[in-house]
Amino acid sequence: MTLLRKNGPWLVAATLLGIAGALLYLLAGPVNYTSTSQVDVEANIAARTTPVAPNMATEAQVAASGVVVAGTARALGMTPRSVSTALSAKTLGTGNVLSISCTMPTPAAAKRCSAAAAAGYVAFRNDVTGSMPARAHDPLHVALVTAASLPLAPANPGMKILLPIGAFLGLLVGIAGVAVRDHLDDRVRDRADLERSLDAPAVAEVPRIRRHVMNPAFVFRNAPASPAAEAYRYLRARVRPLLSSSAKDGGSVLLVAGARAGEGRTSVAINLATAIANADESVIVVDADLRNPSLSEGFQAGERPGLAELLAGRASLEEVAVPTDVPGLRLVSAGRARPFAGTFEVMRLSRALAGIRAAADVVVVDSPPVLTVSDAITLASLSDLVVVVADLRRTCRADVRAAAQQIRASGPRAIVGMLNTVPRPFMSGSLRGVTQKPTLAPAQSVPAILASSVPPRGLNGQGEVQLSGVQIGGDRRRPDAGTDPDGAP
Repeated sequence: MTLLRKNGPWLVAATLLGIAGALLYLLAGPVNYTSTSQVDVEANIAARTTPVAPNMATEAQVAASGVVVAGTARALGMTPRSVSTALSAKTLGTGNVLSISCTMPTPAAAKRCSAAAAAGYVAFRNDVTGSMPARAHDPLHVALVTAASLPLAPANPGMKILLPIGAFLGLLVGIAGVAVRDHLDDRVRDRADLERSLDAPAVAEVPRIRRHVMNPAFVFRNAPASPAAEAYRYLRARVRPLLSSSAKDGGSVLLVAGARAGEGRTSVAINLATAIANADESVIVVDADLRNPSLSEGFQAGERPGLAELLAGRASLEEVAVPTDVPGLRLVSAGRARPFAGTFEVMRLSRALAGIRAAADVVVVDSPPVLTVSDAITLASLSDLVVVVADLRRTCRADVRAAAQQIRASGPRAIVGMLNTVPRPFMSGSLRGVTQKPTLAPAQSVPAILASSVPPRGLNGQGEVQLSGVQIGGDRRRPDAGTDPDGAP
């Protein structure tokens, strides 16, 4: 029943097509008319003979036999084959009345054919050409009781019959099509299906958001009361304990991954990072998809130093971790440098992530597709938790299984899944007029924010981490965290 309910529109469409087909057949099909004659078949009572009850099944075959058909064809000037196709005979109930019908394109032709067939059967059975003694000893006597009449309406099935038949056949075809499509469809169907394919719990479902209503990447910020924003709060509540239990040195690294491109990883990374920052935690979101840096585009980072420069040692964390206008959230963009061989070399990436860990409570990393780019495997090996995003409309179960195997082989501490674009009612009325997108913090406020979040350099600095020859502050408090009256944090 769930399968039929999910495919309800397809079944309705198939039923309507069946009705349309019935209408076309009714309008375009040939029109025929049927005329019927009735004859009475009785036992012939003669002297010194025993009456023989007629076998009506045999008589029906005789009425449509070649001898009768040949005589009818001669009378009508037609071929026996065409007459045989139009002629039929059957008994009425349990009596001795035989109905002889003929179907023709016109009412007059149908009447002539039925009358000629009845006359031919009567003449053959009563043997009108035989002698009187022979006819007296004939065991059966046939008499015409109802002459052929002129039909007034076509004999084709009417609309009241064809339309229900068309609807029923269309529905059957639709159900068969849904069953075949479901058997051949390898896409993830629901939360339980994702858990079986991933062999891990699915912790959240995010409703589908149509792009003409709002960009899905900004729903938590711009529509905090929507069901989608609540889904990200639920996701935050589920993953935060896993991050706390897995954190080792400094903050925790959460990798947002997916099997293929176009499954919504960037939207999930932005919204999840915003949701965690909204819970008074310091968060750094990292665009690690150097080949397709869509997260950087979402935050309108432009051409500025980012992860590529940090890995190459051409920039420090203070220079690449830029505050956004979301309180507590900083962005490390993909950077200006093009990817090159060895960009995600493990030691280099490990040192970079160590510095980022020390500067935030949670590090959310937007990963490239697991089955497309090998960088995702290196990122997974250095992450504390991997959230595998599956799009309900396009993600295949085989891809989820393959991605899970690749991720587990790299050795992350935990894997969870989440379903994206789940069909649910979305309160689009509350989004009208909301078009604001997350951006970087205004340029004049960046130095002040960095000064409050990064400790001073030099011999007196506290909590320093050495990264690529540059000392990085390790204070992971939110930039807007306050102090008590005595100045203590």
